Amino acid sequence: MSEEPIEINEVTPKELMARINNGDEMVVVDMRQPWEHQAGHIPGAVNIFIQEIPQRINELPKDKDVIFQCWHGNTSMQATAFLIQNGWDKDRVSSLSGGIAGWVESQGQTSLVQD
Repeated sequence: MSEEPIEINEVTPKELMARINNGDEMVVVDMRQPWEHQAGHIPGAVNIFIQEIPQRINELPKDKDVIFQCWHGNTSMQATAFLIQNGWDKDRVSSLSGGIAGWVESQGQTSLVQD
């Protein structure tokens, strides 16, 4: 018997911006290299490089929504599946559709912040 495919939730850039503006409690995880994150990121995003996620998985809350973001939205789908496979509620974990590229296309380059 084969396993059921994991259902991945996606959030659009517009939906994420609305949630940020709303003050929703969530964690946006920027999975890009630290220098890429420092150059400009979604407001409030924390940087956990993709290869560090298995070691740092316990830094991610199970009681808040977690939204993964990469360059184009493919790697973040894998990270979302990884969290679900490791016990996170599938309704609390999402991938940003289109990644940072989709975000910039939707929200503009000026929406990115630097720390």
